[in-house]
Amino acid sequence: MIVNWALNRFFRLVPTWLQVSAFGIIAVILAWQYIFPSSVSGSLAGYNHTDRPIFSYWVNDNWGGNGGTTCCWTFKGDKAEVNWILSMTEEQKRAGIVSERHSVTLPMPKHAPGDQYLHVHFLPGNKVDLLWSSEIRSPKLDRYREEFGN
Repeated sequence: MIVNWALNRFFRLVPTWLQVSAFGIIAVILAWQYIFPSSVSGSLAGYNHTDRPIFSYWVNDNWGGNGGTTCCWTFKGDKAEVNWILSMTEEQKRAGIVSERHSVTLPMPKHAPGDQYLHVHFLPGNKVDLLWSSEIRSPKLDRYREEFGN
């Protein structure tokens, strides 16, 4: 009851043109976000084309695991920050190689309607390639396997 009274009093004090303008602006903002969403949802699919195991990776703080596919993430913005931890095989461990953390910021690739998988390819030289696809298998997988042998 007090809330009702306070709202009525507030709206009596605010001019009608200001109320209409405020509601109009809010409606335009909501429509804009609906028509041009600033985020997309999808799964991460990771592919390692290096000679070191990937212990774990993240894209914009969304965990990608250490291979395979992880589900149901939201990606905001036009940049993708990829962080990953390189592990080592037993042979590499005996050779004195230690784990390493890496990070790179890339432009977020174009997302078409129906795309639900963000494919993350880890390439030699601590490079990363990203692409969206509607398929769980990356369109670039065969090309990278041919080029890097894994």
